[in-house]
Amino acid sequence: AVVSTQSTGNPLRNALPSPQTRKGKFAVDFTCGACLGGANSTLIYPVNVVKSYQQKQISSHRETLLTSCKKVLREREYKARKLYYGVQLNFTRALISWGIINATYETCMTIFYSRTVQKHFKY
Repeated sequence: AVVSTQSTGNPLRNALPSPQTRKGKFAVDFTCGACLGGANSTLIYPVNVVKSYQQKQISSHRETLLTSCKKVLREREYKARKLYYGVQLNFTRALISWGIINATYETCMTIFYSRTVQKHFKY
């Protein structure tokens, strides 16, 4: 799901310079989406590690999430740092994809909203 970063209470958007052109607005929307996606994917990364562990299991018997978590932690010597191996690549992927998704979403909303307003409120 795409989370709109258009709200006036968005601290990141408020910290960035106010865009004067469409390209500038696209760049701000890209930056906001990239930061949001990078942060989200980094926080959720350990859950992704457990999910991947479960997906690689071949047996027909599925383990519970808790059992898989315990096994992954044991394999990684109970160190949180080791749960984040590979997070750099995931973070980079999230920056690019969430930036594109958010900027495209905001652009489409601007286009569709302006057309809807023009269509319904012709003077």
